Amino acid sequence: MSIAMVITCYCYLIGTIVMNGLLTVTVNPMKFDQLINQAPCPENRDDTWARLCCELAISAHEQGNYAVGALLTNADDELLCTAANSVFSCGYHSDRHAEMVLLNQLEDNLPMQNRLELTLYVSLEPCLMCYGRILLSGIQRVRYLAKDPDGGFADHLHLLPPAWRNLASRVTVEPMEANDYWKTLAARLISELQDRDEMRQQVKNAWAGK
Repeated sequence: MSIAMVITCYCYLIGTIVMNGLLTVTVNPMKFDQLINQAPCPENRDDTWARLCCELAISAHEQGNYAVGALLTNADDELLCTAANSVFSCGYHSDRHAEMVLLNQLEDNLPMQNRLELTLYVSLEPCLMCYGRILLSGIQRVRYLAKDPDGGFADHLHLLPPAWRNLASRVTVEPMEANDYWKTLAARLISELQDRDEMRQQVKNAWAGK
């Protein structure tokens, strides 16, 4: 898929989000459009994938989920599939982190792909659950935009049991080589533009069966 085709998909995605009336947060949706439209032009492929990750994160946020987006590319740096967090879509589903949804797509729809040649891009550093799933998936390259100081696991590999440390030794989890604009936006989507207390309360309500 060419960069031009990807950008066309971006525009269609944003239009669909607005047309479907899925804006369920208090932030003015025009603010998100402005954040995307005022972004610097891409200087490399990571900038292109960073933009799409952020747009997927915005889509998740507007539908009442955690603002995280992810995508997979192949050895030729072609887009294979995309996903957004959907933990609160149609009830509460604790497993529907963006990375988990993405890997479900890979295993269900693209079983013949060579996992060793794939790269997983995500807007937020993977958590413990997603990191474990990535290790079992066979994917060896993970790139993220924003650090997650509260829940990220990339800096805690020494805490894994021996068998999992062995798997982790085959995987590189590093920040994207993208413009700082996208790294800042990905972090803001989680830390500033989303009511984290409200999200925690939704989880507690689900645990209590409410």
